[in-house]
Amino acid sequence: MSEKYFKKMIELLEAMNSRLERIEMKLSVDSTPVSSLDFLSKIPRSHIETFSAVQELGEATCTEVAEITGRSHNLESRYLVRLKELGMLKNKRVPVSDSSKRGTEVKYFIEEGN
Repeated sequence: MSEKYFKKMIELLEAMNSRLERIEMKLSVDSTPVSSLDFLSKIPRSHIETFSAVQELGEATCTEVAEITGRSHNLESRYLVRLKELGMLKNKRVPVSDSSKRGTEVKYFIEEGN
């Protein structure tokens, strides 16, 4: 293989490395402590009631949150997914608690670090 080919490969690899470094910088998490006010300011105003309901219940399904907030199941589902995307909530699949039903349901919870 020619030297020109290797130089081109090196240039491409360096460009890829540069892009990866920029991506890593954007994804890096700031390690400075966050106050409660800063934390709540990240949550859209309409989602605060949903977040509070999960906090109150510890672990909650969408249906349980909807019962507390009085909103529709569909709306709470969207809010819970958005809070998860923002990193405010975590979720896990668990077997359905009703013994007459089969399958799993999604439980949302606040991770201990938050």
